[in-house]
Amino acid sequence: MRWFDNVLTKNLNIKYPIIQAPMASAASLELAAAVSNAGGLGSLGLSYHKLGDIFPDYEAVLSMTNHSINLNFMTHKSPRKNDIQAKKYMNEIKKYYEEYKISEIPNLANTTEPFNSEHLEILLKMNPKVVSFHFGLPESNFIKSIKNQNIYIISSATTVKEAKILEDSGADAIIAQGFEAGGHRGTFASSYKEGEIGLFSLLPQIVDATSVPIIAAGGIANGKGIAAAFMLGAKGVQLGTAFLSCPEASVNPLWKNALSESSEKETRITKAFTGRPARGIVNRLLDEMEDKTDIIPDFPTVGSVIKPLANAASRQGKNDFLSLWAGQSAPMNRNIPAKKLVELLVEETSSTFKYLKNS
Repeated sequence: MRWFDNVLTKNLNIKYPIIQAPMASAASLELAAAVSNAGGLGSLGLSYHKLGDIFPDYEAVLSMTNHSINLNFMTHKSPRKNDIQAKKYMNEIKKYYEEYKISEIPNLANTTEPFNSEHLEILLKMNPKVVSFHFGLPESNFIKSIKNQNIYIISSATTVKEAKILEDSGADAIIAQGFEAGGHRGTFASSYKEGEIGLFSLLPQIVDATSVPIIAAGGIANGKGIAAAFMLGAKGVQLGTAFLSCPEASVNPLWKNALSESSEKETRITKAFTGRPARGIVNRLLDEMEDKTDIIPDFPTVGSVIKPLANAASRQGKNDFLSLWAGQSAPMNRNIPAKKLVELLVEETSSTFKYLKNS
């Protein structure tokens, strides 16, 4: 049996168990379609979409591919109100607004809503092959409705405890998200510190503790990484950063430049851009907010204040306030089309297994 023929590829109706991470800010319709057309599973992050844009965008991507597409939503808790913290934060941010001569700092506001009944109604209408969630699963009656339509459910875990919760709550497959991963940590039932586990330590523990297919994510950038994940029990892999350098990705040119220079730069986990821990390439805001975590308001309000700064700095060619999401394997990125990347990953994985078999 070939390494890519397994229960996950069968359940998702895909050829290769390679999933492009949803990456709401970067995963374009073109990227998702290209990955699915190449035999993997393309994904669309829909949490930042206006409700009225979700269905049209899904129809648009279906016009580009007749293969499975993963639709992704966030299930975060609503932010807590803390006026004292907010005041301290605004006082800290004020200096940046003055530097860029932006006259008024906007009030903290939600930049995205958690998965709710309106999202559910649209999801059931779209009726995709698969839906994935970040920051846990939605409420049980929502899960029941989704399962009634035989939509495959995936969610992320950063600890064994979270993986068990997801399995017990109805997840059909679980993403084991290692500490190396770029973007937002999926932690939802453990402390953030508890979730700081490297993939190759976390993965076999989750495989042993659960009975559903496990998808490995975090620091995987080539076929050797995929083969290693499979040898530790994964049935699939999810790559995000690796796809950011593809021309189909909707990535700010300053972000793309930072990725191309990532071998000379550090990545760190920060709350500075959104209010939740996420890994990105170190820039000015990340560095200067490193020791001020306690004054950063809850996700998803922070982005409403940072976005005007990011736009102003970007117009001057500076990435100081951009969220340059990237995992620890960013230096291994290859600037090639998504179809070619999927083909190369499959070829490299097959070659690695062949080498191991013959050595």
